[in-house]
This record gives sequence, structure tokens and C-alpha cells, in this order.
Amino acid sequence: MGTRSTQTEGVLYACYPQPAFPAISLTGQGCELNCKHCMGRYLRSMLPCTRPEELLRLGFRLASRGARGLLVSGGYNSEGHVPLAPFLGALRRLKRETGLFLNIHTGLLPKPLIEGLAAAEVDMVSLDLVGSEETLRFVYGLRKGVEDYLETFETMRSCGLNVVPHLCIGLHGGRLVGERRALELVAGFGVEAFVFLVLIPTPGTPFAGVSPPTPQEISRVFGEAREILPGTQLILGCMRPRGRLGEEIESLALRAGFQRVALPSVRTVGLAESMGLEVRRLEACCAVPI
Repeated sequence: MGTRSTQTEGVLYACYPQPAFPAISLTGQGCELNCKHCMGRYLRSMLPCTRPEELLRLGFRLASRGARGLLVSGGYNSEGHVPLAPFLGALRRLKRETGLFLNIHTGLLPKPLIEGLAAAEVDMVSLDLVGSEETLRFVYGLRKGVEDYLETFETMRSCGLNVVPHLCIGLHGGRLVGERRALELVAGFGVEAFVFLVLIPTPGTPFAGVSPPTPQEISRVFGEAREILPGTQLILGCMRPRGRLGEEIESLALRAGFQRVALPSVRTVGLAESMGLEVRRLEACCAVPI
């Protein structure tokens, strides 16, 4: 299946989150799930804020220094979501008093927490999708179902939250398992943007020695996304392999008509310009509306 499509706007947004859009972990380096692809390694690069008062202090300080927004994330609890409950009041105050753009990485939130985020008037929710129960058990160790993701997505939308789905290609130890089904979960909802990630074989994790998906497999998923989500802005997020494979992934994204790429290589910027695209720098998280 081909993945080439028209770049209607003629623009590629190159997204650079730092320093204007830092990531915060509400659990520090802790994660109850210790999923096979991460084991908490990526929490180490985030700013730790494990108490509401710490989040407030840091948020006010960053805002005073010119930050545009925050990606609020953290490790998952045993139910498969970031433990946001103690922080809802702090998030509401930060939004009202600083105007920072708040992008909340959540997981499978229960309805009361979804309603709490809506009441806090956060700007966006980033929701990881998984399209296979087998993957949920193998990677996350969760006894959840794919329908739980659909229910979470629908509840978030019904509460008025702006939800940007994320999908990690090859999450199942480098194999494609359920990617198409994950795309189909949100088909028909008029999703404005969809972020793709690609499995990184991360040192110190059970997946350290696996092979990431091949360019052919990644191209196939990109093509399915164009088929299943017509009109949706497709985005290549920052969590993906780098080096030669990374550049090939970025090239595939350009040729599939992606409108945004997080942290593109110099070679990719040059390729975009050679394709007649205007490259614009966006100092923010890649999912932030333009």
C-alpha cells in the first residue's frame, strides 16, 4: 500500500519542545508497571514534581521565564494511568493564573479523573492507544481490554477534552500487533491530530535487544492511517529511533504527508525543502494546535 499523499498546506512544522515546553513527571522516576519497553527510563529526563505544591512552584517559575506550556506525565499506577487526583487543583490554578498550555499524558483514566481534568480546564490530553489485549498483557502487564481505551477516549470527548491519540508502532517487542485496530478505534470521531511513535530498543529494558519495526512495516501503518483517518493531521512524535533508521522514518512521514515532525534531523529538513515544503519552527510539544 502506498503512503504518498498531498501536503495541502505546503508546510512542515519542525517541533522543538525544549526549553519552552518541558516535560514533568508527577511520580518522579517511579512507575508501578515498569513496562517492558520503558522500565521508567524515560521518566529520568523529566522534571520531577511529586507533590502539588512542587508542581505549582515549578509551573510559576517556568511561566515567569517564558515557558509556553507543560507536558504533564509520569509513571503509571497498577490501574494503568498517571495518578493525577492529588494534582487536579494545582493544574486548575496553573491554568488560570499562568495561561500555560497544559498537555496531560494520562493513560486509562476513570471517569471521575476525566471530569476533574475537564474542570481544571486543561488544554489537551495525550492518550496512548493499544489495539491488542495480548500487547496489554505482554508489555504493560495490564488485565485490560482494547474496549477500555475506546471507553476512555469517548468519555474524554464527551467531557469536552481535546484528545490527541498516540500510537507506538511495534510496541509488541518490535512486532506489528494491533496497530490497525488502534487506528480503527477512533475512526469516525473527527480526530484533528494523531501522533505516531516508533518502538526504541532501550538499553536496560527487556526490549533492549529486539529489532524495531522495518521501514516497510512503518510505511504500511502510515498508509493505513491515511486510509482510516482521512483529514486528520498526522504527526511524528519524538519517541522513535534515531540515526539512519530514524532518518528513513522521517522520510516516510514526509512522503505520507505528515504535517509535523518532532526534532527532525538536518537531512530531513533539507529533504522537506527539496520537496517544496516551507519548514517552520514550532517551539512546543508536537501535538499542540497550530
